[in-house]
Amino acid sequence: MDNWLLYLIIVVAIAIGWWMGRRERTKSSEVLGPNYYQGLNYLLNEEPDRAVSTFIDNLEVNDDTLETHLALGGLLRRRGELEKAVSVHENILNHAKLSKSDMQGVQLELARDYLLAGLLDRAEELCVTLSQEPETGKSDSVRRESLKITLEIYEREKEWSQAIEVGKLLAVGDDADHYEKAISHYYCELAEEQLARSQLEQARESVREAIGHDVNSPRTSLVRGRIDVQEGHYDHAITALTRIRDQDPVYVPESLDTLEEAYQLDNRPQEELRQYLTSCLDMTPSISIVLMLAKSIRDELGDEAVAKFIANHLKKNPTIRGLTQLIDLHMDNTHGVAKENLAILRSFAEALVADKPAYRCHECGFEGKRMRWHCPMCKDWATIKPIYGLEGE
Repeated sequence: MDNWLLYLIIVVAIAIGWWMGRRERTKSSEVLGPNYYQGLNYLLNEEPDRAVSTFIDNLEVNDDTLETHLALGGLLRRRGELEKAVSVHENILNHAKLSKSDMQGVQLELARDYLLAGLLDRAEELCVTLSQEPETGKSDSVRRESLKITLEIYEREKEWSQAIEVGKLLAVGDDADHYEKAISHYYCELAEEQLARSQLEQARESVREAIGHDVNSPRTSLVRGRIDVQEGHYDHAITALTRIRDQDPVYVPESLDTLEEAYQLDNRPQEELRQYLTSCLDMTPSISIVLMLAKSIRDELGDEAVAKFIANHLKKNPTIRGLTQLIDLHMDNTHGVAKENLAILRSFAEALVADKPAYRCHECGFEGKRMRWHCPMCKDWATIKPIYGLEGE
């Protein structure tokens, strides 16, 4: 379909050139005509690359042909032919005498070419220039689009402080909530980097800023809990981490290791932890929660009680991870051939989920084995969640 659309654009371009040649008779027969027919010949002989080159070289860029050039450049970019798309848009900028708003639109298209081609420095330079234009009429739209491209560049380069500044410029109007949530994640990214460098005070300040932009973000509670554990404020960590249940219970499994550590270091009663986990299980049937509960039950009541607990959960919400845990419990109390058969069954169960994704983006369907707060496909934040079902949670 794209090939036919490309052919159609080239034919239209050739027709425009021919018509313009007729209108300017002094040029048509001597300059334009043979080149356009040559381009048509390339097209008919299924040589679209040479046809595109002929089109770029010979169709004058002006108000009448601008849309044709832009359509061709956009099509080439969608086809992944970024070098040709850049050539089309640079050709416009080098030869056209257009209005300021039209030139800005072409520069924006060129910035998109650079972005997809990985030429981030060029794209950033162009977009920063466009974003500094006064907010009037069409320029306002160009400015906002250039800020969006700049923001994507900073996200790719993990320049979170700069992303925050650009995000604040975009957090107005109907998209304000979208960008406020994104800014909260930028602060969380900063906090996690600072936490890794043991810059606890800076990390805590970043989390405060993150909460200010999205008070209900489970990620802020998760990062805050980790900071509290490192600082030895275990009771504060437990308060922060248990808040995740009410913010978005599907993210509770991400907090369990830190929560368990906080309970152990604070010498809090296990019964309190079990009550919290049970309340979470009522809200989301997560096997990770079941397995942590099972660990606590096993320590207190033994293998038989925990096996019964897991089996009852699997009857309602069967998962392969739960099955392997149940097999492990029976293997510990089995000998001989029966134990060998359980080991074979366990290896089969593990093989079923070995290459299966554990997380999926609810916006674009991207899947992966590990948790990501930023989807690499659709570039959205907090849309990736654990997969529930037989092969997941």
